Amino acid sequence: MYKLEEFFAILDEIAPIKYSYALVDKGEYDNSGIIVAQHDNVKRVLFSLDLSIDAVKKAKSNNCDTIVTHHPAIYRPIKSIGVSDDTAALSSAVKEGLNVISMHLNLDVAAYGIDRSLAEGLEGKNIEILDVLENGVGYGRKFESDKTVSQLKEIIKRNFKTQRTLFYGDKNRLIKTAACFCGGGSSHAEKMLSNGKLANVDLIVTSDMPHHLIKRFTEAGINLILLTHYAAENYGFKKFYEKVKAKTTAGCEVLFFEDRKFM
Repeated sequence: MYKLEEFFAILDEIAPIKYSYALVDKGEYDNSGIIVAQHDNVKRVLFSLDLSIDAVKKAKSNNCDTIVTHHPAIYRPIKSIGVSDDTAALSSAVKEGLNVISMHLNLDVAAYGIDRSLAEGLEGKNIEILDVLENGVGYGRKFESDKTVSQLKEIIKRNFKTQRTLFYGDKNRLIKTAACFCGGGSSHAEKMLSNGKLANVDLIVTSDMPHHLIKRFTEAGINLILLTHYAAENYGFKKFYEKVKAKTTAGCEVLFFEDRKFM
């Protein structure tokens, strides 16, 4: 068993919350850390990418006392709780007496966080950070590949356990250099295309890309593979869970919830 702050320290060791604060100082928006603190005894923890009704039900049925999410349980200021679908899960978590911790941008950019895991899941080689926050930490990854687009799509199906991908470009093209951006990273990809950091990149892998950017990248001769937002991040979040699980001592059990309808 851990005190709440003791358990948070384990999470923070892997994905320091200071990275979230640093990104907010640079103009990003985030709300990571301990979101709901209801008690100080952490014995059984559920990891779930989102704080959803299903995640709360899973936590309750497994006698969990704490939920750790990637996406912030409270992202922007809210005016009511439990009135809309957006806050129903939060209301339920509070009602069930659950602590809630969210590790968002700090986990995206961490040395072995979600963005790095995305590149590794794509079996990239010689992985580099595109937007460096500090040594070994940052957003966007560029890497070498020796696979065709079709081969990479098969790798995605196998490693990310998803059939839902969108593709634009030449499926038979050999990819030598690729870039990936976890979650809704298309705006970052656009900036890096403009500043030349994506020069000679054959492929971009991300999610949530709007049509005007799809058009811009394909007209620039860059192939695109778009995953669901959930699949693009759940893979790395599970790696985070596995790291935390390896660090927890007897008296605390950690579980993982995967919502396959979003895969």
